[in-house]
Amino acid sequence: MPQIVTNAIVVRRADYRDNDRMLTLFSPTMGRVDALCRGCRRQKSPLLAASELFCTGEYALYQTGERASVVSCAITETYYPLRADYERLSHGMYALELCAAAVQPGQENERLFMLLLRTLAHLCYGENDARRVTAVFLMGLTSLLGFRPQVGRCVRCGAPILTGEDGEDGAVAALAPEWGGLLCARCMAGEGCNLTSAQVRYLHGIMRRGLDSLDEEGECSPELFEALKRLAEQRLYMPIRSSHLLP
Repeated sequence: MPQIVTNAIVVRRADYRDNDRMLTLFSPTMGRVDALCRGCRRQKSPLLAASELFCTGEYALYQTGERASVVSCAITETYYPLRADYERLSHGMYALELCAAAVQPGQENERLFMLLLRTLAHLCYGENDARRVTAVFLMGLTSLLGFRPQVGRCVRCGAPILTGEDGEDGAVAALAPEWGGLLCARCMAGEGCNLTSAQVRYLHGIMRRGLDSLDEEGECSPELFEALKRLAEQRLYMPIRSSHLLP
């Protein structure tokens, strides 16, 4: 089979033998690709940087049967500044692991690929709170997996969710991960994470504008963030180990 060239990002790595690594690449056109990177752990290897987490570039792969090997890589981004900030690094690793769990071999997903790159760019070079950036990523990931959260109407009774100024200081809805969206004040009955009108409007902004909503007013509370994590992770049907690293 001829050489394959694809844009990709390293979402997982594992040392193998003395100088090799097994890489899990996320390609927008090929989905998840498991590839052997031979000799990359040698000090002067040209593939050393290409075998690190977060490395993004144009990977040349040689495939024989179901096995792929990395031949070369033209690196475009490494997101190196993340390594100087533990909080932002942990959020970046969490996004990588979510994608590694979500993407399947041979499954094209350019929109998720671009969402991941934009999220890492905001974490690496932006000034927005890391939790806010990851919250947008979680909502986008859930939607792209086909489980778009319902935030305009109650998922139980269908009643519109209050988003006006009234009730600003009180709970007007609850985000219930098990239900896949918001429950109105009449249906929530202690379920999920209680939300004020301002928080409901914050979620509406995320759903409308994605990462562009980071410039709008709004705060992602620790309770809301935990609910968004559960919403996404429950759709993947597997534990995300890096979740416990988040501050």
